[in-house]
Amino acid sequence: MARFHFQVSDTEGKIRRGTMEAQSLSDAREIASRRGYTVIELREAVDGVPEPVIKVQTKSATTRYHTGPAPAREFDPGILERIGDLFSAKAVRAVMSTLIVVGLIWMVVGWRSPAARGGTSGAPKPMVTPTLTALKLQVEGSVEVVGSSSVGDVQITIDLPEIPYQQTFEWSKLKHPRPGHFFVEVEFESTRKARQLVVHARKPGLGETSTEVIRITPDGGKHANLKLVIKPKN
Repeated sequence: MARFHFQVSDTEGKIRRGTMEAQSLSDAREIASRRGYTVIELREAVDGVPEPVIKVQTKSATTRYHTGPAPAREFDPGILERIGDLFSAKAVRAVMSTLIVVGLIWMVVGWRSPAARGGTSGAPKPMVTPTLTALKLQVEGSVEVVGSSSVGDVQITIDLPEIPYQQTFEWSKLKHPRPGHFFVEVEFESTRKARQLVVHARKPGLGETSTEVIRITPDGGKHANLKLVIKPKN
């Protein structure tokens, strides 16, 4: 191994100098070029001959905190440059080519559709149609208002708490099989099943009443002979 004094210019135009070891002058020049330096001076160090002192200064700089020329900079190779000296240019190119090929293969494999990979990630989920239960409910009963012979303004409310569902009917718009009696028919579809029925009767300004909870089937059915007695509020 021989020692060589060098003076080079880096990619930022800064002058660097120092000493390196190489097999030959051409090998030293290749090391400098591989690091991205432009060789200004390169010569073999001769034992007994001191290395010339070269001071490099940049242009004068005047700022708030500094006035005058910048101090000389000694060459200090970085960690990547030190690692680069351990491998030849051909070895570095071979490693880079291998990494590029591996990256291209990974991209091609990653861009395949989930179906081609045998997976379902990202695939749209099929829409699930909810199951609807048809309900047809017929309610028949009578209303008695204590202290009054008029039921013309009575309101009947059908309550299915499990759905939930409530609908109020005016007395004048209901069917009346006979005086004091009413007939209500409700029909709809729901994703929930009804198993309970409560019928409410209300006379505005007087009072209201309700039946006990009536067990029904999910399809509704017919429920008759209900009796609701409205008593005045105390």
